[in-house]
Amino acid sequence: MKKIAIIGLKRLGDAIYTLPIFNAYSEQKNFILDVFTIDAVKDIYTGNPFISKIHSFSKETFWKSCLKNLKEQNYDECIVLHNGFKYALLPFLAKIPVRVGFKKELRSVLLTKSRRLPRETVHSLEHNALIMDLVNVNTREIVPKIYLTKTDEIGLEKVFKRYKLEKKSYICFIVGSVAKSRRWFPKCFAETIKIITNRHNLECIILGGQDDVTIADDVMSKIKNKTQVKNLTGKTSLRETIGLFNHSLAVITNDTGPLHIAATLDCKVITWVGITTKLAVIPNLPNVKVLNSKVPCEDCLKTSNSIKGIGCLHKITPERVVKELESFFDSILN
Repeated sequence: MKKIAIIGLKRLGDAIYTLPIFNAYSEQKNFILDVFTIDAVKDIYTGNPFISKIHSFSKETFWKSCLKNLKEQNYDECIVLHNGFKYALLPFLAKIPVRVGFKKELRSVLLTKSRRLPRETVHSLEHNALIMDLVNVNTREIVPKIYLTKTDEIGLEKVFKRYKLEKKSYICFIVGSVAKSRRWFPKCFAETIKIITNRHNLECIILGGQDDVTIADDVMSKIKNKTQVKNLTGKTSLRETIGLFNHSLAVITNDTGPLHIAATLDCKVITWVGITTKLAVIPNLPNVKVLNSKVPCEDCLKTSNSIKGIGCLHKITPERVVKELESFFDSILN
């Protein structure tokens, strides 16, 4: 049985799009698949029936710890999904016989199977598929999937009880983002929540990590009637957030990691294109609706900008978001 190590990626969205790899290998059988990742994204892989072991380390110790484990585990093959030079160096130093990845930064001398990066912009799913072509594993047309376990569901029942929630009776909101230039405006989120609660009598839940607490508080400060609004930002684990997404009516979110998580689950997702290249970022899945805004500078890749000058985000209005939500759930909400 072939033993394979997969060196994963460090952001939530990127990690999501590595998931089809494990499904594709499972169809061929006779493989042991281990993934190497950082602690911040390990929960993306938790419960996946096709992964034998998750090796998870902190960002600070990842390289050293990863190398030590690669040397000890006697892998036959290593798939290097990260494009940095030092990540291709890991399986080389560990003396893994087959080392697979993209040619970049003189990496070809470290890899036994490699190809050039595509010249055109491609989505992360295709980026990974091109690597897997090198080992004759087809990941195309496999939809990423996160698996919730019985333990997750038991823990989630406690969350529902603690915050007095019922399944399929609420809308989730992600109001933060690492890149400020991809954040919709707090006043717009607040107005959207106001319309939904007033018009449709649904609960609205704001979710996110500790880094999102300040902006979530800003959104809450702009909502007068908070009776049907719960701010759980920083109060739920990643797995609990995944569960809440899964049992929601919809997720309304900035272009950020949780967007890609929600896209893999049993819920509708509404998002928008801000400062990004949508071909590379936005998931092309039937449950995801992207609200485009036609501006002359669309498809830029700036990570910072004057918020007041982001025309692409100003053209996304609360009324437009609610209208899209209503089109998703016309039979339920009206």
